[in-house]
Amino acid sequence: EEKAEDAKKSEEARKRRAEQRAADDAAFEAACAAGCRVVVDCDFEELMTDREARSAAQQLMYCYGANRRAAKPARLLLSGLRGRQAAALQNVSGVDDWKGCARDARPLEAIFATSEERASLVYLTADSDELLEALDPAASYVVGGFVDRNRHKGATRDKAARLGLRTARLPISDAGPVVLDKTANSVLAINHVVALLVGFQSCGDWGLAARCLPGRKR
Repeated sequence: EEKAEDAKKSEEARKRRAEQRAADDAAFEAACAAGCRVVVDCDFEELMTDREARSAAQQLMYCYGANRRAAKPARLLLSGLRGRQAAALQNVSGVDDWKGCARDARPLEAIFATSEERASLVYLTADSDELLEALDPAASYVVGGFVDRNRHKGATRDKAARLGLRTARLPISDAGPVVLDKTANSVLAINHVVALLVGFQSCGDWGLAARCLPGRKR
């Protein structure tokens, strides 16, 4: 009888935990829906070595973690996710249960096929003349989802031009509001860009949001 009572209590505790997880997931997805969309464009398989593709997949995992921790998360979309990146990411435990994050093997131009759909896209590239000062909840901000050790400069700029997309660059410069140490790598990891975006969406201050960046001076 005592064992039966313990089993009953254990089952009730398990149900409460499951109900709490479901409630937390629902609240998180509602928060994501209220924010902007961040698209990680993974359709650069051919530019990466096997090691770089595995590194990019790991950074996608960190992107999800940063978004999950954000006070005001974004709707994540991993576009063009195929080949080595998709295979590596599939090995991540729990990836099929990620909330607020869609995965699509189709390239960006197939997902956003019309000019009306592409009008909401803003491709983030350091080569843009436009400075990203604020985030628009109705916009979709595209991050180049690849690791290339700076071998393919201008790849994101060229793709945005080919697709006729608006571009913007993050507010990182010696003039601020985000200043990196001279020894820091000016090419940010995928997850650092995503963390910066959701950080700014959460607090409205680029300087505070940039606390996630290595080599940040302010």
